[in-house]
Amino acid sequence: MKRAGLLSRAAAARAAAALAACVACACAALACRSDAGAPAPPPPSSDAPAPRPPVDQALPGELAEGVEQAFGLPIPRRMKVRARFSDAVFAVGEIPAERVANYVRTRVLAGNVETGPAKTIFSRATVKSAPQRMIRIEVVSRAHVSELVVRDETRPPPERGLSVEERWRRNGLTPDGKVLDPTRLE
Repeated sequence: MKRAGLLSRAAAARAAAALAACVACACAALACRSDAGAPAPPPPSSDAPAPRPPVDQALPGELAEGVEQAFGLPIPRRMKVRARFSDAVFAVGEIPAERVANYVRTRVLAGNVETGPAKTIFSRATVKSAPQRMIRIEVVSRAHVSELVVRDETRPPPERGLSVEERWRRNGLTPDGKVLDPTRLE
């Protein structure tokens, strides 16, 4: 009687092992099945829509770049340009000034950064993607909005072939620093 109980346990163990082997073989057969008989996808036609670009993957709290630029610096997407001049761009948006300053900090190399409670100034800065321009950036906190001011401070190249005296004269001064025509000071 004892022997019969052992045989039934052994038979049950063999049956469970056989069942596990069958399941493993079936899974392997499904995984190794080739798609040789499946038709290839049709080539894209000229009138088919172009594939979409990937969705912007911004981190939480990170500002996305917009399409507008100020001397090579992309303006954040949530800011609007309010004024554009030959040497300055003014943009505003309902974004905390700290986030705008962090946005600017990742995109520029600044000679000096001054941080205060209401304003952050990046002086002698160059944009990493456009290092040929020298700019000054101010991020100002106003009531419920932030203002971004980008000023171009790039000096024009000096004119070639001018003597020192001619350079002074073009600026309205004598070589010793006196004004040539005092009536033209206005």
